[in-house]
Parts: sequence; C-alpha cells; structure tokens
Amino acid sequence: MLKKFIIQSRMPTTKPFIPTQMNQPLPKDFSISADDKKKLESGETVSKKIDNRFNKEMTIVYVPIMNGDKFVGSIVLNSPISGTEQVIGTINRYMFYTILLSITVALILSAILSKLQVNRINKLRAATKDVIQGNYHARLKENNFDEIGALAIDFNKMTQTLEHLKKKLNDKRNGDAQFIADVSHEMRTPLTTISGLTEGLVNDIIPKSETDRCIALIDTEARRLTKLVNENLDYEKIRSNKIKLQKTRFNGKEFLELIKEQVDYVASEKGNTITVAIDKDMAIYADYDRLTQVFINIVKNSVQFTENGQITLTGTQDYKESVLTITDTGIGMNTEELEQIWERFYKADMSRTNTAFGESGIGLSIVKQLIEYHDGSITVTSEPNKGTSFTIRLPFFQDNEQ
Repeated sequence: MLKKFIIQSRMPTTKPFIPTQMNQPLPKDFSISADDKKKLESGETVSKKIDNRFNKEMTIVYVPIMNGDKFVGSIVLNSPISGTEQVIGTINRYMFYTILLSITVALILSAILSKLQVNRINKLRAATKDVIQGNYHARLKENNFDEIGALAIDFNKMTQTLEHLKKKLNDKRNGDAQFIADVSHEMRTPLTTISGLTEGLVNDIIPKSETDRCIALIDTEARRLTKLVNENLDYEKIRSNKIKLQKTRFNGKEFLELIKEQVDYVASEKGNTITVAIDKDMAIYADYDRLTQVFINIVKNSVQFTENGQITLTGTQDYKESVLTITDTGIGMNTEELEQIWERFYKADMSRTNTAFGESGIGLSIVKQLIEYHDGSITVTSEPNKGTSFTIRLPFFQDNEQ
C-alpha cells in the first residue's frame, strides 16, 4: 500500500508551493547561487525549495482544477512505488511457483493417464488378436467413462454375437452331418430289403409260395422310401418358408372322422381302438391338407407306440381358438425324451427303431414346423407306461376378422 502522499498545488500564475517539514535538515550538497548571495547581502528574502521526492521512483497523478470551461490550476498526487513493487514481486513469485507446480503435476498426471490408456489399448489389441485367431470368448472390462470404455462394450457385444453365430454354425454343421448319417441309415434298411428280395426273385431263390409276400414287402419298403424322401422335401420347404398356406374354415368333426378312417385299419392290426369326441358344429380355421399331414403323423405315431390300447381324438372351441388333442394309452416317454421328440430322426428309445413300435423319421419335426406356421402352438405331455397326449391350439379368426 502507498504509505506516503505529497500533495502539491499548482496555480497558473505561481510556482509550485511545497510545504516544508519542521526541523528538516538541509542536504549536504545544498548551495546558493551568486545571484541569491547578492540578494541576501542586499536584504532581500530568498526562498529555496528542497524536495527529495525524485531520489526514488514515484507515482504521480495530476488532477486538473476547472472553473467552468477555464483551467485555473491542478492538484498533483505523488507517492513512492517501492511498496507496490514489493507486493507485485511477491505476487509474481507466487504465480511462478504455482505455474511451476501446476506444470509438474500436469506432466505427472499426463504420464499416469497415458500409461493407463496405453495399457487399455494394448488389452484391446490383444483381445482383437484372440478374435482373429478364432477365440470368440475374449472379453474386455466395460465402463462408460470414455470412448475406450464404450469401444470395450461394443467389442464385447461383437464377440458375443460372433460366439453365438459360431455355435449356430457348428450346430448346423453337426446337424447336417447327423442328418446325412440318419438319412443314410434310414434308407439303408429298405434298400437292403428291396435289393435282397429282388435278387432272390430274379434268381429263383425264393420259393414260389413266398413270391406274393416278397412283392408286398418290396412295395412296403418302396413306399417307406418315398415317404422318407417326401418328408425331407417338406421339411426343407417349411424350414425355408417356401410353402404357402391356403387357410379355410371346415367342420372339425368331419375332419377328425376322416383322420380316423385313414388310420383305423393300421390301428386295428395292433389291437388299438380310435374314438372321436367332438361337437358336431365345431369349426377349424387352417390349411386342410397341411393339418391332415399333421394329424396323420401324430396319430400314426400314437399307433406305432400303442398296442391293444385306446387312441382318442377330441376338440373344443372358443371365440379365439380351436383346441385339438390326440391322446393314447401307449408306452409313453420320460421328461428327457419329451425334450427331444421334435428333432429329426429322434426316437425316444433307440431300441424301438424298426421294431414292433415302428421306425424313426422326421414326422414330428414337420408337425411342429407346420403348427407354428399356422401361428399356433403344440405341446405334449407323457408318462412312461401310461401314454402320451398332444395338444394343438390354432387361432380361429383371421387377422382382419379379430
């Protein structure tokens, strides 16, 4: 702060007046001129103004004194600046140390953050190399703090998608290989039978009395091959959405009675009885031919796994859907077997293949696909040695009629 002010008044017609201080000593270099000495000798008064202000740096402020528009004088404010320089010097030192400390801290933090970011980028590079080498299990630590964290989240989503696609591809590859093996196995038996019987007939190895039976067996195996080929073609068409349903309304009782007639003979050969329990006015909205295919597959499946039992076809309806059930009193299935019955060529008990309980195939795979294609659902319940029940639910109204 300024500790000393000297106020000096200056008038237009006078010289500056500087008040002297009491007992102010004269400077050592104080002297008077020859003219002043003569005046003193003649008795005149001589005034000398001593001002030590300019021996050091000062701050000077001039304030004009005006009388209207006329300048009449000025006030001059003087103050030494040594105190101000001291304050400014202190501030400058503090600023220098602060800036130096800030730069040092910034450099240290920058080095630490750079190291962390480089480590994160290196982890990302390592994970990317793993993915390139086929390891889709690679994962990065996720956070939402910055762009690298967001990139880690996207990277994890990508690897999860790739892992899922790889699994699907492997499943498809394994499924295709299994499908070829299953088809080959299924075709080998009828082809071997047909080949053996044909060779026996051509070479007269088979007795004449067995000729008709052999021809009937050849016809049966040929039909089995035809059925297998047609089922595979249907399955691929359905899976590829290459079929178009022709939905109509038709009488449910007449439909189930027709199914019964088509399977009744085969069922009676195994001592089974088929009954229909449905209201005569019940209606079904579906593709007639495809739904017939569904019921023939399920009912024949029930016949294959039932001996001297009962197969019941029932139907109910409300304003939203038709509910159809096929229930048998056959050998049934356990929980593990139920989870796999929709797979192609799956048989609940492999020892049943080509036995009195029928053969494996892809019928139930087609059934599930066709029902889902109708926007419906199919469920199955079963208990070993007590029987199996299939329940089909089909929407009753068209979309534009609801």
